[in-house]
Amino acid sequence: MIAMFTSSGRVLAATLASTGALAVLTAGPALAEFKVRYPNIEYREVEIENNASYTFDKRKDGNNHDLSFPTEIGVGVLPFWFVELELETAKHPGQSVSADALTFENYFMLTEPGQYFLNFSIFAEYAHALHSETSDTAKVGVLLQREQEKMLHTLNLYIEKEVGQNASTADTFQYAWQSRYQLSPLFQPGVEIYGQIDDLNHPGKLSEQQLRVGPMFAGSYNLRELGGQGKIKYEAGYLFGVTNATEDGTLRTRIEYEVGF
Repeated sequence: MIAMFTSSGRVLAATLASTGALAVLTAGPALAEFKVRYPNIEYREVEIENNASYTFDKRKDGNNHDLSFPTEIGVGVLPFWFVELELETAKHPGQSVSADALTFENYFMLTEPGQYFLNFSIFAEYAHALHSETSDTAKVGVLLQREQEKMLHTLNLYIEKEVGQNASTADTFQYAWQSRYQLSPLFQPGVEIYGQIDDLNHPGKLSEQQLRVGPMFAGSYNLRELGGQGKIKYEAGYLFGVTNATEDGTLRTRIEYEVGF
């Protein structure tokens, strides 16, 4: 009976969140976020995370030296529900450091790890813009993961729209893929792909879409081995721009502290 209630609760909560997000989706492209999200959830765990990216482009009109460093805190409030609050901060070329948006994120895990062929979660996000000239955005998507021996494959698919004042009419599609070899807990090399179509109704040619590919590595360290608490996780990678619509390169990092309660 408890298992049935938990399963039904997962489906209901995910459906309500997705429906609510879709109800406010009315427009617009947004910058890609260089982060692969994983579908598994740690219940009763607090996570503090920072993601950073820095772009390089030799073109004068390119997106050169664009720095983004959002910070977020998340909590596993239920065995199948994880929530995060994120402050999106950045330094755009020719501008000072600014806080661009405050974002509320939800993960709903619909399968237990290893229960089926794929691990599956639904993701729903609402970002409130902190500048009057930009719009709020809403995003929904699916997080898929498959483990094969020592290989771990993860796929993220999203639809994002701008909301409210100044919102465009575009439907933005974003995708991210990561495959990595679980060599050891401390070091796992892999490869990533990040892509974005600014407007699904007018996708244009592939050369007009954003596409980045590059190597990465990740790892984790349990602080209990040093007499502490929690775990440190890290990721780093370099993404090469594949199309004319993408900057030449992007360096990305991710560091996260996790602790149970």
